[in-house]
Amino acid sequence: LLKLSLIDTELDKLSLIDTELLKLSLIETELLKLSLIETELLKLSLILTELLKLSLIDTELDKLSLIDTELLKLSLIETELLKLSLIDTELLKLSLIDTELLKLSLMETELLKLSLMLTELLKLSLML
Repeated sequence: LLKLSLIDTELDKLSLIDTELLKLSLIETELLKLSLIETELLKLSLILTELLKLSLIDTELDKLSLIDTELLKLSLIETELLKLSLIDTELLKLSLIDTELLKLSLMETELLKLSLMLTELLKLSLML
């Protein structure tokens, strides 16, 4: 009967671990969904950037050569800033992923603590 109780306890522990793994899987799925949404937003941002470049080029063709040269310099600076902004966005995405990984690691640590407590409880119950 004691063996059956231990087996039942182990099955309960495995069920809890399985539940936590499912929760982590759901979190991962949500993160992937958010990543896809963010990717689409970045694509739209790139399209908008290209449209802005085209608009600037069209406007600059109607201006004097000296003004045109200065505006092209500003356009290059803007493009570089947009590139830096995209790099910054990628770094933020990586930071978010890192944060989620840390959260998962904390969850795993908590699961290990619970497992240790359960082991101690099992030891105590065996001593009784």
